[in-house]
Amino acid sequence: MKDDRKTVLLHEINFWKEHKILPEHYCDYLIALYTQGDENQQPQKRKKHKKIFQWEAILSLLLVTFILVMAVITYITVISFGMQTLFLSVFVVALIFSWFYFRKKNLNPMLVYITAAFLLLFYTVQINAAFFGNKTTSLYWLLLLNCMMWIVGGLIGKKLFFTLSGLIAAVLLFFVMLI
Repeated sequence: MKDDRKTVLLHEINFWKEHKILPEHYCDYLIALYTQGDENQQPQKRKKHKKIFQWEAILSLLLVTFILVMAVITYITVISFGMQTLFLSVFVVALIFSWFYFRKKNLNPMLVYITAAFLLLFYTVQINAAFFGNKTTSLYWLLLLNCMMWIVGGLIGKKLFFTLSGLIAAVLLFFVMLI
């Protein structure tokens, strides 16, 4: 086979390998077949350009910012329940888009889950204030329900972090309720 055709073919096989169009071991086999095992003939991998922005880092900082902003809205400012719900709804939509982004890029979405859990916790406190007048008994039961959701979510999603967090929080909550 002519060298220029072989080079084009080898570059194409490397493209398939990099973009996971074919399984890696198939591509390795084809490269070895067309180069006849000669490593000098194998095309060098193209250098990838460095990204100017690291979108994953920016998105992670944004998720942590959601937690902080929601904490400020819930505990420090005096904003109506409707406005707090609006902020929470915007954050939930952003979380859904973040989850799809993390999933598309094959990144660990644990920060998205943790942010969602904190937002749920803050919203539980808001619900207690809006509907039950900040009564501690109702807050304890709502927090216990929140802990159960963490445990069930951790078991279903096979996230040990949530299962353990829910269990520890439920045990601490029972201890506080008894005191």
